[in-house]
Amino acid sequence: MAGVAVSPVLIGRQGEFEALRRALADGRGGVPRAMVIRGEAGIGKTRLVQEAIRALRADAAADDPPVVVATAQCVDGGDGAPPFHALRGLLRDLRAGVGDGLLDVASASPGVLRTLGVLVPELAEASAMVAHESIEPSSDLVSDTIETVVERLSERFHVVVVVEDLHWADALTASFATLLAMTLRGRHLTVVLTYRSDEVARRTMLSGVVALEGRRDIEHLELARLSGAEVGSQIEAIAPGRFSRADTDAIAARSGGVPFFVEELVSLEAEELPGPLRDLLLLRYRGTSPGARQIVALLSVGGDDVDHDILLRVSGGDRTVLDDGVREALERGLITVTATGYGFRHALLREAVYGDVLPGVRRDAHRAYADALERAGASFSTLAAVAEHRARSGDVPAAFDATVRCLAQPGSELAPSTTAALWRRLAEWWDDVPDAQDRVGGASRMEVLRRAAEYLWHAGDYLEARSVVTAALALPGPSDPVERATALWWLVMCEGWISIRADEQALAEADALLVGRTEPAALAQLARVRSISGRHDIASLEDAVSIARDSGDAETLAICLTNLAVRRVHDGDDELAAAAAHAALEVTPRAGGRHRALLVLADIALFEARYREAAEGFEKMRREALEIGRERGHGAIATVGLAHTLIPLGRLGESEAHAQRALQLLVVPFDRSAALRVLAEGDLWGDRPAAYAEKRRVIDDEMPDVLDVPDEDYGWRRLDLLEALVRIADEPDDRRRLELVRAGVSRESALRAAETQPWVRPWSLPIRAWLVAEGRRVSGADPSLDHGISQIRDDVMALVSPPTIRGVAAVLVDFVAAESTADAAVESRLAAWRAVLAGVRAGEGLAVQFVHLAMLRLAEALVECGDRAGAEATLAELGASARAEGDALVARWAAQLAARAGLGGDPGSRIASLTERESQVLELVARGMTNPQIGRELFISPKTASIHVSSILTKLGVANRTEAAAFARARAPAAPAHD
Repeated sequence: MAGVAVSPVLIGRQGEFEALRRALADGRGGVPRAMVIRGEAGIGKTRLVQEAIRALRADAAADDPPVVVATAQCVDGGDGAPPFHALRGLLRDLRAGVGDGLLDVASASPGVLRTLGVLVPELAEASAMVAHESIEPSSDLVSDTIETVVERLSERFHVVVVVEDLHWADALTASFATLLAMTLRGRHLTVVLTYRSDEVARRTMLSGVVALEGRRDIEHLELARLSGAEVGSQIEAIAPGRFSRADTDAIAARSGGVPFFVEELVSLEAEELPGPLRDLLLLRYRGTSPGARQIVALLSVGGDDVDHDILLRVSGGDRTVLDDGVREALERGLITVTATGYGFRHALLREAVYGDVLPGVRRDAHRAYADALERAGASFSTLAAVAEHRARSGDVPAAFDATVRCLAQPGSELAPSTTAALWRRLAEWWDDVPDAQDRVGGASRMEVLRRAAEYLWHAGDYLEARSVVTAALALPGPSDPVERATALWWLVMCEGWISIRADEQALAEADALLVGRTEPAALAQLARVRSISGRHDIASLEDAVSIARDSGDAETLAICLTNLAVRRVHDGDDELAAAAAHAALEVTPRAGGRHRALLVLADIALFEARYREAAEGFEKMRREALEIGRERGHGAIATVGLAHTLIPLGRLGESEAHAQRALQLLVVPFDRSAALRVLAEGDLWGDRPAAYAEKRRVIDDEMPDVLDVPDEDYGWRRLDLLEALVRIADEPDDRRRLELVRAGVSRESALRAAETQPWVRPWSLPIRAWLVAEGRRVSGADPSLDHGISQIRDDVMALVSPPTIRGVAAVLVDFVAAESTADAAVESRLAAWRAVLAGVRAGEGLAVQFVHLAMLRLAEALVECGDRAGAEATLAELGASARAEGDALVARWAAQLAARAGLGGDPGSRIASLTERESQVLELVARGMTNPQIGRELFISPKTASIHVSSILTKLGVANRTEAAAFARARAPAAPAHD
C-alpha cells in the first residue's frame, strides 16, 4: 500500500480561504485580527490554515514585516494532559522564527524571563538566569507572559499564532488562546483557533471559545462537508483519470464528504471498500511490517508528539530498528516529523491505532514511557507525564509517588488548574496507596483536597473550588483543628467570590477551632479568619493584626494590615489608613501583597483629590507589575486607576491610551466597565457626545450586570449627571432648558442614592454644585424645582463643611461656594471666581476641567460688568489652556462666549453669514415674535421657524432668543431723523 496522496489544490474552500487570507493580510498591515475555524474531525481545518499561510508568504512584499508562525498543538491527554505542552511548542516556534530576538524581548522584563524559563528550560540556560525563583500561584501569569512576548515581537514581525485542536486544550492553553483572541495585544498579529465542533458538548475547556462566538469583532468559519461534485474534484486532483464515475460516487458516499476520509479511500489498493471507518483508518497501519507496526503502536501510547530519544528508549534502544520503522511509517503516510520527534498525520489515526493495541501491550508501553521519562529529567511537566503513564499502566502507588514529586517542582504555580487536578488525583488514589499520608509528607486527605481547592481558587474556578473544599470538610473521622479551620477559611474565600458575601457560620466555626491555640500556624490562620469576620470593625481588625504579628507569618501580617487600611479608608481616616498600608509594604513578602498596599495608598490620594500623587502611585504599581510579568492582573487594575487619575490632571490623551490598553488586558465585565467609564468621561470633556452615547449603550445593552456593582453604578450615574449638565449648558430654548434641569435633579438624586460610603467622593462635588448653578439660573419658573435645587445646595455645602470634608483642598470648597452665587450680583460672582482661581494648585484639589469652568464663569462675569479687556484676556488664556489639556468642551463654550460678546471677532461677518430667510426670521425675533407668529408671517410651519432660529443662534454665537434680538437691534441701521 502506497503512502497517502493529497490534493495539490484546496477543494471546496475558496470562500473560507479568502476570508482567512484577508485576516492574515490585515494582521500583516497592522490591523490585528482573530479567526475561529471549526468543523468535525478530518474536515480540513489544518489544511486550510497551512494553505492560507503559504499564500501569505508567497504574497509578501520586500517591505512587509517577516512572518513568524507559532503553533500551539493541543493533545488528547484527558485530565492528565502534559502541562505546558502546547504552549511550549508555541514558544519554541517563536524562538526558531526570531532567534535571539525572543530572548531580547523577554529580557526587558525579569518576570517574563523567569516565567519563560520555567516553560522552556533551554531559555533559562541560554540567558544564564535563575528559572526557579518562587512564583505566586496565578491563573493568568502564563497567558500574560506569552502575550507580552507576542506583543513585543509583533512590532518587528508579523506574528501568526495558531492554536490547533483547542477542544483538547488544557486550562492554561484555553485561557491563553481565548484571551489573546479577545484582546489582540499586538501590532502585526493574526490569531487563528481551530477546534472540532462535534466536541463542544463533551469538552468543558471549550466554554471560552464558545463565548467568542458572540463577539462581532472575531470572524468564525464553519467548514462543511464537501458536496458530491467537490469530492469528485478532490479525487481527480489526487489521481487524475484513475477512478470511474461509479467509483467516485462510491467514495463520495462512503467518505460522507470528509476530505481526510476521501484521501484514505483514494489511497487504498483494495478493490472493496472496508466497513467501519475505524477499519478504514487501520488498513494502512495493519499493512506495514511488524517492526513499523510496533513503532507506530508505541507512538500512539506516547501521545501526539513523542520525542525521538524517548521513543528510542521505549522501543528497546536499537537505533536501526527505530529508524527503519519510522521511515516506513513516514512513507505510508501514518506519521509526520515534528520539531523534536514524531506525531501522527491526523489525530484520528492515533485514536484508531491506540484503540487497536492490546490492553496488556498498552500497559507495558505506558510503563516503559514512565521509566524513560523518569530518566530524562525531573521537571514539573515531565513528572506529570510520568504520573499519567504510571496510572495508565495500573501502578497506582508509583503514580501517587510521581505526582507527589511533580507537585514539589517549580511550575505548579503557573498551572493552577493542572496542579489542582494532581492534588485531586492524590485524594482519589488515597485508599489504594499504602501509607498515603507518609508518602505525601504527612499531609492528611483533608489537606490534600484543601490544596486542590486552593489551586482551583487561584485558577478562578470558584464553584469547583467550593465543591472540593466542601468534600474535604465532609470527610469522615476526626481531623486536625488547624487543618479544618484552614479548609473553612478557603470555603469562606470561595463563597466570597461566588456570592460577594462572607460565610459567617464557617468563620465562626473556624474561630472556635483556633481560639486558645498558640502554635504559629494556628495563630496565622486565626488572624486571617478575624481579618474577615471583623472586617467592619476597627478594633477587631487591629486584634487580627496583633495576632498576625505573634504568628510570625509575614504574608498573613501584610494581609491583615491591608484589610485594616481598607477599613480605615472606608471610614474616612486616611492618615491611619496610609500608615497601615505603608506597614504592609514593609513586611509583605509577595508582589501581590505589595500591589494591594500600593493600591490602597493610591486610592487614598485620589479620594483626597491629590491627583498628581495618585497618578504616581498607580504608575509605580503598573511598572512593578510589568517587571514581574503581571500586566494583566495587578498591572491592568493600576492602568485603569492611572487612566482615571490623568483626566483631572488634564492629560486626556494619555488617559485614553491607558484606558484602551486596559481594555486589551481586561476580560472581567466590571473591570472593563471601569475602563470604558474613563473613555466615556474623556468623550464628554472632549466634546464627543455621540461617542459617549455609544459607550453608555454598550453598558446598558451588552453589560447591564456591571451596574449591580456599587462602584460601577455610582461611576456611571456621575457621568449621566455630567452629560445632563452639558446638554443644559448647550440648550438655547428656555422651556427645554427648564425640563433638562428637572431631569438633572432626578439624576442627582440617583447619584446620591448610589453613595455607599459615609464620606463624599471629591470628584462628584463640582458636578453637583454646577447643577445648583444651572438650577438657580432658571429659578422662579417652578417652585418645586427651586425647592429641590435648594436642598441639593444645602447638602453640598454641608458636605464641604468640616468635619465631613476629608482632606479636600480649600479650592474645591471655594468652587462649590462660587457656583452657588449664580444668581447673585455680578460683583459677588467676580469675587467668588477670582478666589477660586487664586487657590488653584497644580495636580490637586480641583480637576483642570473645573478650573477651566471657573475661568469661563469669571469671563462671563467680566463681560456682564463691562470689563471687555479683562474678559478677552481671560478667554484667550482659557482657550489655549483648554485646548492643550484636551478640554474641547469648555474651549468651545469659551469661543461661543467670545462670539456672543463680540470679543476677538467681527460681528458684521456673523450677520453676513445668515441666509436671506434666516435674516427675515432674525428681524421678526427682534420684534419679539414667537415661532408660531413667525410661521404665520412667513407662511412656514412653527417647526421650520424653530429650525431657523436654532441655526441663527449657532451662527451668531448667542445663547437664546433674547440675546439674538439684542444682537440684531444693536446692529440695525439707525432710523432716519424727522423734522
